[in-house]
Amino acid sequence: MTPDRPRHQTPRTRLQLVAGAPAWRAHHGDALVRYAPVGCPTTAALLLSGAFDADTVPCLREALDAVRTPQVELVLLDLAGVNFGDSALVHALGDTRSRPERHILIGPLSGQLTRLLAVTGTGDVLDVVDAV
Repeated sequence: MTPDRPRHQTPRTRLQLVAGAPAWRAHHGDALVRYAPVGCPTTAALLLSGAFDADTVPCLREALDAVRTPQVELVLLDLAGVNFGDSALVHALGDTRSRPERHILIGPLSGQLTRLLAVTGTGDVLDVVDAV
C-alpha cells in the first residue's frame, strides 16, 4: 500500500504490455491506450479504444505524460477504437493544446464522438484527420 493513498482508494490506471508495447488500462471499464511505435523519434502514436469518461480518462492523461519527451514534436491520437466519450474526454483532448508538442486526432470517429466534438467545438480547434 502506498502511504499517501487512503486504503479504500484503488489505483485508477494500470500500466501493462500489450503486444510488447506499453499500454495504459483504466482500473474499471474497457478504456485502453496503447503506445504504437512509428519508427520516428520525433513522433509518438497512441491508439485509444473503449469508453472514456471521468473514471477512465486518467489512463489517457498518463499515456500523454509518458510520451512527452524533449524529442517528441508530434503525437498521433488514433481514436478509431473509441466507442464512447464524454466531457472528460473532451477536456483531456482540449488540454493537449497547452502542451508543447502538436497533437493530431485520427479517425474514423464513431458517430457519437463526431457529434460530441462538433457540439463542444473541440473538433474546430484540434486537428482531426480521417484515415482511409
